[in-house]
Amino acid sequence: MKRISLFLAILLMLTAFAACSDKKKASANLKPEYTFSHQDSTEVLNLVKEFFAYMEKDDIPAAIDMLSILKGEELVPLEPVQKRRQAIALNLVKGVKYDVDYMMFKSDRNNEVKVNITLFEKDENDPKPNQTAFFLRPVRHQGQWFLTAKDNLTDRENDTHVEYEGAEFDKDSEE
Repeated sequence: MKRISLFLAILLMLTAFAACSDKKKASANLKPEYTFSHQDSTEVLNLVKEFFAYMEKDDIPAAIDMLSILKGEELVPLEPVQKRRQAIALNLVKGVKYDVDYMMFKSDRNNEVKVNITLFEKDENDPKPNQTAFFLRPVRHQGQWFLTAKDNLTDRENDTHVEYEGAEFDKDSEE
């Protein structure tokens, strides 16, 4: 009986060892699905700078024209209603200074650029907040970089969104 137990224990250990070594081989053969280079960072940074150069010139329509939206596998320009929504949002964040805080690349479609916006100059002792953040989502489509907005104005369909005399509100957030 001891021989059978010893044999089964050794067999179990060998099976476990073989399974672990197969996992190591499989994971060693995996390559990252996405790779990003310095050129990618430079291209995205140039797009972001161009976008905010339009904002600094108060040319919001030109900034909006740089934005696209993903519809399935296709990258398409914003529709008129989305442009209006984006114009309202961008008018609310017009500032005196725009600084890129970070750029994060995860995949061709899931990336993020955070820009800190100084809305107005203030005295050092003034406790009033004067900054906000704005996020863009760079997308690599067919080898070229494009900007999409990372917000609920262009990321969802017009299901709970309504407009009131030039201002927009979400039905879900009204009380």
